[in-house]
Amino acid sequence: MAVFLQWVAAISGGLLVVASLGFWAMPGSLFAPELISFKMALVSLFGVFGVTLIWYASHGTKYEIQVDLAKLEIREVLRNNKGVARIQNRIPFEKIGSVFIDRTQKEKGMVRLVMRLGNSAQVIEVARDQEENLTGLRDKMGRDLLGRNAPMRTKANRGYILEGAEGVIKPKAIA
Repeated sequence: MAVFLQWVAAISGGLLVVASLGFWAMPGSLFAPELISFKMALVSLFGVFGVTLIWYASHGTKYEIQVDLAKLEIREVLRNNKGVARIQNRIPFEKIGSVFIDRTQKEKGMVRLVMRLGNSAQVIEVARDQEENLTGLRDKMGRDLLGRNAPMRTKANRGYILEGAEGVIKPKAIA
């Protein structure tokens, strides 16, 4: 949705800047004293608004998902052509309910790797590729994202019993 809005903003901003310059090219009213203040106000308004829309459109159109293991969060990022990234959304790992391969949206033999937010129906697409290429990524993301908050399915490790263990070994006095 953000990419679509940026395209609309770029086109609208360009049209507003061209329209603001076009006010000075209208014949017959170039420097009429009764219109000069109106023209200045309109040109300024269109120009500022158009440049602001063009600036917004330059935020980027390449969508990325970043997994930050240090901050324990997922970031949705838009990157522009110069490589500058702008964060759109941050999702803590504990809000991720599952990571799975969605085969229902299969097109041209490609499936989607998605993350489900909690127990909701809302999902975030991470990648789209052949299923055999996404299986390893799904397993790694599952370990990284869900390993910290996944319920234990086995008994907790209580240690080991070693036969003949003596406990704490005290150093023998050297005489």
